[in-house]
Amino acid sequence: MLINFFFALLFALPVSAEQFQAPVTDTQWQVIESPLECSLMQSIPGFGEAGFYRRNGGALSLSFISQSHAAKQNNVLFQIAEAPWQNKEQRQTLTSQPTELGQTRFSLNGVLAQQALSQMQEGRFPVIEYPSQSYSDNVTVMLSTVKFNDSFASFQQCLSHLHPDTFGEVNKLTVYFEIEQATLTPVAKKALTRLAEYVKVDDSINQIKIASHTDNHGRRRLNEPLSDARALSIKRFLITEFEIPEQLISINSYVEAKPTASNKTPLGRAKNRRAEITLVR
Repeated sequence: MLINFFFALLFALPVSAEQFQAPVTDTQWQVIESPLECSLMQSIPGFGEAGFYRRNGGALSLSFISQSHAAKQNNVLFQIAEAPWQNKEQRQTLTSQPTELGQTRFSLNGVLAQQALSQMQEGRFPVIEYPSQSYSDNVTVMLSTVKFNDSFASFQQCLSHLHPDTFGEVNKLTVYFEIEQATLTPVAKKALTRLAEYVKVDDSINQIKIASHTDNHGRRRLNEPLSDARALSIKRFLITEFEIPEQLISINSYVEAKPTASNKTPLGRAKNRRAEITLVR
């Protein structure tokens, strides 16, 4: 009886033309958890899906994604509807955005997405309304809160464990060496640790390129093995300390052929005693 009452109230909300929402008796949330992204999505029959998503280093987003109801060139209205059991028809408007002809994804980012998520925790419903090419009047799409709390805890936990670094922050790294040395300094080890920890959680990394260099101090017959040794010291560190697969790592030794600064000064030579590590997807 309670479910029937709830169902009746839910459909008592006003509709413009065609309203889409998950069935009250069969609302399904899907949580995807990884160190790099978290999503909490709901399937909406006849429309597509909607829910929340966050990539590490990025802002929270709320998206409604249609599989069959492309927009006209007009506007999409983002609203918050009161919980059906409150029996109130008014809606709070979050924002209005222009739509392009054929648009099928409608998103809020940052503060507005966080506001919508907070409203769902209080039992309210995010709603979008926009002119669709499928109907003469507007389409209304509602994100249901049914079973929301059952999945929200897992989504929150995922958000709290997102990896702190993004690909753009670690995909290029330069470490420096002392004169005639191939030993990694504590500073270099710390930087390489940060890079390796990211590689361990990002399955899209398919290559780690190491390019080693020397300054022009000393004879070339000594600098060539020194440049090789610097690259190898990085490779060994990644493999032994973090179990990075050897087949991911490639090495190029340039000796003094590609200086990044003038070799005429001590500071310039210090900048040239380096290895550059690049992550490739």
